[in-house]
Amino acid sequence: MYRLYEQREVCVVMGAGRKAEEDVFLEQAEADAIPVLRRRGGGGTVVLSPGQLVLAVVTEVTSPFQNLQYFQAINDWFRLALQPLGVSGIEDRGISDLAIGGKKILGTSLYRRRKILFYQASLMVDNDLSLFERYLRIPSRVPDYRRGRGHLEFCTNLQQQGYSLSVSQVEESLDQVVKDRLFRLS
Repeated sequence: MYRLYEQREVCVVMGAGRKAEEDVFLEQAEADAIPVLRRRGGGGTVVLSPGQLVLAVVTEVTSPFQNLQYFQAINDWFRLALQPLGVSGIEDRGISDLAIGGKKILGTSLYRRRKILFYQASLMVDNDLSLFERYLRIPSRVPDYRRGRGHLEFCTNLQQQGYSLSVSQVEESLDQVVKDRLFRLS
């Protein structure tokens, strides 16, 4: 089972082990009436907003382990969907990010319950990246490739990389890839 959608309203979503006071400018989120939510899966705190495509996958898998392989397999779906749209240069970075030119374009989260896998990812298509600086502190744990960069220097979206794509175009392409591959995941 999967769901693909464009985030309609701005919200902050924390990973299971994160602390709001360490990750979020709470006073700014409160002043702007931005909800601060928590997901079951791991990963860092993110801002979801219009212009981002979110993929959520829940499926049974054969192994209760192999998380990195599952990350890679599902992240490859994004590559397969973006390639016919002309997007190139996508790199694996950190544990499970995708980047272009060393800048993050996709973040992921995973929750496991024995052989049930719940994967979530957000792809930055044409979202307002300034929201990251407005609501998110620099996290205490960061991937090596961040190299001390602030949010605006570390993250990018497809639009900033020169790809004039709408979220709906990417969603249509990714939907077809997911339909073709979901049941081959396990």
